Amino acid sequence: MRALIALAAVPAALALAGCGSGYGSGSSSNTAASGGGQAISVSAKEFAFDPETIQIDQPGTYTFTLTNDGSFGHTLEVEGQGVEEETSTVAPGSSGQVTVTFSKTGSYEFYCPVDGHRAKGMEGTLTVGAASGGAGTTEDNTGTDTAKSGYGYG
Repeated sequence: MRALIALAAVPAALALAGCGSGYGSGSSSNTAASGGGQAISVSAKEFAFDPETIQIDQPGTYTFTLTNDGSFGHTLEVEGQGVEEETSTVAPGSSGQVTVTFSKTGSYEFYCPVDGHRAKGMEGTLTVGAASGGAGTTEDNTGTDTAKSGYGYG
């Protein structure tokens, strides 16, 4: 009888251990998104983000959708100038969102804080303001709209 109880406890213990490991079966639920803001899509895989550089024309609220195209759990954290927001760990094949409000122009960073992923190259730069001439992913989420003037006018 004790052996059966011990065997039943092993899967439960393994499931709980996986929840905090960073590589576990991360959640694809939203951290802070119920919509809101303009959409920006980012793809994650071992060990890089696409795009690596994001240009946003002006301060405001933006919802980042992280799609995990890799084999491990990944997270997207946006940090800088008093901002620090992140998705929950997103399982392979899933997506997660985080809504971030930028109140200042300037440079920010984004990275994957999971178990050394940043050190392996999972990081990028995000610039708010200072038009990019259409490079990178813009707030309209197309990444290919080069007809924009860079001043928020279509």
